[in-house]
Amino acid sequence: MPYIYLILAAVFSAMLSIMSTVFNKKNGAVPHISPLYNLLVSSSACIGWGILFFLNAPTFDPLVLAFAAAYGFFYAMAIFGLFQAIGTGMVSMTAFIKQLSFIGVALWGFVFWHTPFTLPVGIGLLLIVLALYLCFKPQKNGASKKTLLKWFVGAMMLLGGNIACSVLQKYQQMTFDGKHGNLLMFSATFFAALICLALFLKDKKPPKASFSPKTLLFPVIGGFSSTLLNLFTILLMASPLSESVFFPCMAIGALTVTTLFSVLVYKERLSLSQWLGLLVGAVALVFLNV
Repeated sequence: MPYIYLILAAVFSAMLSIMSTVFNKKNGAVPHISPLYNLLVSSSACIGWGILFFLNAPTFDPLVLAFAAAYGFFYAMAIFGLFQAIGTGMVSMTAFIKQLSFIGVALWGFVFWHTPFTLPVGIGLLLIVLALYLCFKPQKNGASKKTLLKWFVGAMMLLGGNIACSVLQKYQQMTFDGKHGNLLMFSATFFAALICLALFLKDKKPPKASFSPKTLLFPVIGGFSSTLLNLFTILLMASPLSESVFFPCMAIGALTVTTLFSVLVYKERLSLSQWLGLLVGAVALVFLNV
């Protein structure tokens, strides 16, 4: 069963990026579509966590809500960044940046959690630097500076949001001895949905005739995929598999699925250096989790 959980976790990790890609390709040119997409993703994730929360002997501690509010803000920031990055850059490169949240959490651990700095971690960090250079060194006939800037801002929102969410979740679990995990996620996605709702109501609405209502299913699937990813991660943490095994496997699996999807379905063309960068990045993720 643990290996089934691992495969499903990798697939659902990739699904949010894939669903964002499909929706973006179909509706990316529609004005003011982003707030609607983000509202549907966050609301679906909230519903998913609400079901898990109320089905599993719900617990409550008001102090958890402080962590949840912060988590919700960064969760909303991450999904906003994901949509913008995928809409302005390569899906495979965005997926790679998404998986680099491991680095931020590792660096935070070295500074604040007194995590030992080992040789494999040092090698992993050096490989990440090399992978970033290979993936993002200037390409001939590349995108305009304005487009690259929009992608960079979105990618950094995605990366920063993911890192902050992981750090906050770790602090919450440390503070409450591993309790109230479902309460945190349900409350956090509820706060994120409120943020997305406020931004949706404030912004102009996309013309109804400019997009197909059927495409609204994609962000809903993406939101529930986010919930299922976390669920299978929890199950893996309770399984005999070591975190040093399943975390890199999950990250590499998700990166592989997303990259293959972007190449086979949307015909993204990666240069040789970008392929090498993704390969080096995958190896780096293994070293960072040894």
